[in-house]
Amino acid sequence: MKPSYLTDILDSINSFEPKSKALPYLELDSMMLSQVVEIAQRVSQNDINNTHIQNWVRRKYLPNPQKKKYSREQVANILLINDLRNILSLEEISRLLGFVNQTLADNSDDRINPSKLYKYYSDTFDRTQLDWQKSLEQLAKEVNDSLAGEEMNEDDKEKVAVTLVILNLLARGNLYKQLAEHWLKILPQESKNLNLGKGS
Repeated sequence: MKPSYLTDILDSINSFEPKSKALPYLELDSMMLSQVVEIAQRVSQNDINNTHIQNWVRRKYLPNPQKKKYSREQVANILLINDLRNILSLEEISRLLGFVNQTLADNSDDRINPSKLYKYYSDTFDRTQLDWQKSLEQLAKEVNDSLAGEEMNEDDKEKVAVTLVILNLLARGNLYKQLAEHWLKILPQESKNLNLGKGS
């Protein structure tokens, strides 16, 4: 029997829409801002609204929309920026995406079409999400094994187990963040045109 906290965590993970749900929209020629926001809200756990996207355009993280419509390349970059913005600063996101697509405000110098980049990212992410479920189940088992000899009532034991699971998830998240930041620091800066604006 799974502990109730693990069931809650797994239910939470299962409630997230797969990133690949955005792929059909990246086949459209263009979308209005409200449509872009709706799609981004569906496939990301980050809050996003019109103002976020308008600020990214103003600060040259994205090209200007044409006749108030966003191209599939712009939408793909919006989805990527939105997924990363709680982990990295916009300057770091610009540097990372600029590593493959140079100037974010200009799609003519891209090494790979941003919608293809998003497709590969979403495919990998969605497959990895299945591994996270197994990993969480294993983590809960390890926590329960660690607490097996502890003499305390079941309610207290579950609270300690929840705390240990959260501590481990945070530590893993921090480790992954540190690894990503290390790689980001050693990426060669190939373009002098990378936009390195300030803020979020």
